[in-house]
Amino acid sequence: MNKRYEDLEELMSTGEAREVKRAMAVRMSLLGFVRAEAALACCVSVQFVDKWKAIYLASGVEGLKLAYKGSPGYLKPRERENVINWIQEKKTITIEELKRYLKEEYDVFYSSNTSYTKLLEEANLSYKKTHKENSAKDEVKVEAKKKEIKDLIDKEREQIESGEVMYWMQDESHQLWGDICGYVWSKKGERTSIKMSNYRTSQTWYGAVNIYTGEFILDRAKKADTKYTIDFINWLIYRYKEARHVIIWDGASYHRSEGLRTYLEKLNGGLPESEWKVRLLRFAPNAPEQNPVEDIWLQGKNWVRKNFHRLSSFKEVTRQCRHKICNQRKRHRICTAARKEAVFLAYRVAIPRHCLR
Repeated sequence: MNKRYEDLEELMSTGEAREVKRAMAVRMSLLGFVRAEAALACCVSVQFVDKWKAIYLASGVEGLKLAYKGSPGYLKPRERENVINWIQEKKTITIEELKRYLKEEYDVFYSSNTSYTKLLEEANLSYKKTHKENSAKDEVKVEAKKKEIKDLIDKEREQIESGEVMYWMQDESHQLWGDICGYVWSKKGERTSIKMSNYRTSQTWYGAVNIYTGEFILDRAKKADTKYTIDFINWLIYRYKEARHVIIWDGASYHRSEGLRTYLEKLNGGLPESEWKVRLLRFAPNAPEQNPVEDIWLQGKNWVRKNFHRLSSFKEVTRQCRHKICNQRKRHRICTAARKEAVFLAYRVAIPRHCLR
């Protein structure tokens, strides 16, 4: 290797014992040795190697010396405030981007990522997984559909409050056994596995949330198709025989099939639309975030991922997932007058987080 890092060699030959150890660890790492090998040779930890290598790259060999006082300085209160404002102007940011900004603008470099993380948290940012969004989503159609549904709700306010008409937001979920895999703290260098006979084993759920009371109902099915969709509607009618139902859902093929249309024609039997037993409305296409049931599925699946160590079979996975969601029914019904009023102001009801903890 051509580069010898002569400044580090000099420190290794003239420096104090601790400086020699730092210089040796950094030089081995820069020369291409595996971090673990460098750490073993110097009788230090891998973290030690990473720390002093970062300081060397930022401040040169002076940063490895005992008398070194660090980088030109930490952020002053006013500078910190400016950095927070700069972060808040961004929709997303990486630690690497923040490092470059601090180095270029304020000549500040922290040896630990924790200092950068604290700045991001102070700016009210959190570390999260990115989510896909359909590029075909049309915000104009989404807003138009919102207005359409809100107008219908406002028109039938009295019937909804009396229970004569029930508005439901409905969705299906396909729970795979493999979905139980998530993130967990475990020993470094060891693979954490969950035993399962077939990760593709699945369970289909049908669920609906009452947008006025917040009640969530759940039923299982072999799959999502016209037959099981009709079965779910019949079950809903059986549970609330006296009410008329409005179901709002997405545009899945079995939500608009010929078989479903035939079923509705027989069910509503030539009645005027205002007296139909079941009416169907669709959300705007390519925008699943309109439906709060999506959030409920996610809460249930996340709970299963966090508690995988309790679940030894797929039967137990589905049982616990159902229990986690269904156990909240009583609390789903507890809705304050203010929350009920909010339903009419914005049709998308967000189920309170405490309902699904």
